[in-house]
Amino acid sequence: MNVLILSEKLWPEGSGGELATYLYTRLLIENDVNVKVAISSTPNYFEAWSELPIYMIPVLGRGKYTIVPMFKKVRELFKWSDIVYCTDFFPTIPLIKQAFKKPVVVHIHSYFPTCPVGSLYNLKENSICKSNNRNCVNCILYYEKSHRRSSKLALTSTLLNSTVGRHFLSFLKFADALIFVSRAQKTLFLKHAPNLFIPSYVIYNPLPKLSLAPINGDDLGYFGGLSPLKGFHILLKALLKTYHKRQVRIHATKMEHLAGLEPLREIEIVSYGRLYGSSYEGVYKRIRGVVLPSIYQEPLPYVAAEALLKGRLLVATRVGGVPEMAEGLKGALIVKPNDADNLADALDQVLSMDRSEVVELGLKNRKGILKKFDNDRTVNELIRVFERVTNSHE
Repeated sequence: MNVLILSEKLWPEGSGGELATYLYTRLLIENDVNVKVAISSTPNYFEAWSELPIYMIPVLGRGKYTIVPMFKKVRELFKWSDIVYCTDFFPTIPLIKQAFKKPVVVHIHSYFPTCPVGSLYNLKENSICKSNNRNCVNCILYYEKSHRRSSKLALTSTLLNSTVGRHFLSFLKFADALIFVSRAQKTLFLKHAPNLFIPSYVIYNPLPKLSLAPINGDDLGYFGGLSPLKGFHILLKALLKTYHKRQVRIHATKMEHLAGLEPLREIEIVSYGRLYGSSYEGVYKRIRGVVLPSIYQEPLPYVAAEALLKGRLLVATRVGGVPEMAEGLKGALIVKPNDADNLADALDQVLSMDRSEVVELGLKNRKGILKKFDNDRTVNELIRVFERVTNSHE
C-alpha cells in the first residue's frame, strides 16, 4: 500500500498533531507500508526525520489558507499513492478525489474546521461554543486579542476566519473517512457538523518513546504557554491560594519572551521557550508533577501523556480526552476546569506527598498509560481504516 501523507509542518515544529504524524509515519514504515510525506514548510531537516521520505511541495498562501498548485512533482506524488492521508491542506481534498480518483482519510487533531480557530471555545463568554450559534466574529476577535496579536493581525484573522474560514467544513464532505483522537473530540466535533455524513473512527494517538526520569526535585511543570485556553491564568490564581501554605517553583515553557521577568521570578515561575533534548530532561528531573489547567476541550493532550510516561504526578482538568487517558490512574488528579479552588486543593495534595510516595505513584502512572495505549494496536487500527477505504473505493 502506498500512502501519501499531507502535512504542512514537520515535528518538532507545530504541536501535538505534528508529533502524532511523525509517530504514525515511523510506525507505518515499520509495518511495511510505503510512505511519502509531502510538506510545505521549510524544515531544518531535524534529526528525527533524517531517514524518512520527505518531499517539499510548492504552495500558495500559508497555514490553512494554503493552495497546492498541481505542478508535475505534486501530480506524480498523487499518482503514486493508493491513498492520501491528510492532516492539512483541506482545500486540496476535492481535487484529489475528482482529478486523481484517490481515496482520502482525514485526521482531525483539533476542532477545525467546525471552529475557525480550532477550539470550539468562546473565550468572551467563557464556555464551550453552542452548536446553534454561528456568529463567530466577536469570538474570534476576542480570541486574537487574548493571544496578544497586533490590531492588524487580529482584524485580518477575524475577517478571514469569520468568512472564508467557516467554509472549510465543506471540503471534508469529499473525504472517505475521518479519524478523531478521542471519543470526546468526536462527539463535540460532530455535534457542530450535523450534516457531515462520513464514516468516522476514534483512534488514540500513538505514544512517543520516553524513558522514566528520576525525580530529583519537588517543583512542578506547566507546559502550555500563555494561551488563555491552556489555563495559565487559572494556575496563577490557584498558586496565590496555596501561597500561604507552601511555596513551589513552577517550570513554565513556551514563554521565552518572559524569561527573567522580575514579577514571575518573585512568584517562583521559571520561564523557558520550547524544550528539547537535555534541557527537556533537565526540567523533568526537577519536577514531581505536571499541571494541565486547560479550560477548553483538549482532544488528547500529549503534555498529559508525556507526564505519565515520564513517571510524574498529573494534575489536569476534566476536559476533552483527558479522562479517557488519565481517569483511574492512581497518580492522576482530575479537577474541574475554570475552578482555581479545586486546582489549588489538588496542587496542595501533590505538594504535601513524601518523595517516596510521589515516585511510587509516578511508576503506577507510567505502567497505567502503557497498559491503556499500545502503539502496535494503534497503527493496526489506522491501517485497517486505510484498507477499508481503499477496498470500498475499488
